Amino acid sequence: MCLTALLCHLLKRMNSKEDDHRKVLRGLADELLDKGTSIRITASGYSMYPAIKPGNTIIIKPVPFDKLKCGMIIAWKREKDMVVHRLVLAYESDDKRYYITRGDSCRSSDKPVTEDMIAGRVEAIYRGHRLLRPLILHPIAERKYRMNRLKTVFLGYLRKFL
Repeated sequence: MCLTALLCHLLKRMNSKEDDHRKVLRGLADELLDKGTSIRITASGYSMYPAIKPGNTIIIKPVPFDKLKCGMIIAWKREKDMVVHRLVLAYESDDKRYYITRGDSCRSSDKPVTEDMIAGRVEAIYRGHRLLRPLILHPIAERKYRMNRLKTVFLGYLRKFL
């Protein structure tokens, strides 16, 4: 049975609850990434604006932890979904490696995540049919975060009135 048919079969057997569908898709994505296969997801939200806009297609590829560098855009697992943010800091404490990420338009950094929570890194971003490669930036200066955040908030308010 092909992967698409298997997914359709699983979704039909479940109730039509959105949370159930999300759990199945999340489990499938985790399984594919664990086996070394890249996945394609659609972005939602403005936390990585302007690098990633809502509706952009993102290719997430598994990556060895020793290849992670500050400035890369990575995906990490939450309970029901994935977060795609820029890696700003990696450190070790109590013989564990921790990673701190931050959305380009976010006010503050995310809570530290561990290696078991990291799904992979963003390999490519598609806007429509146009392929973009994610920039690997050094940790972004606080001033640039503030300016980007102001621009995003302003655009959000403007969109409400249009």
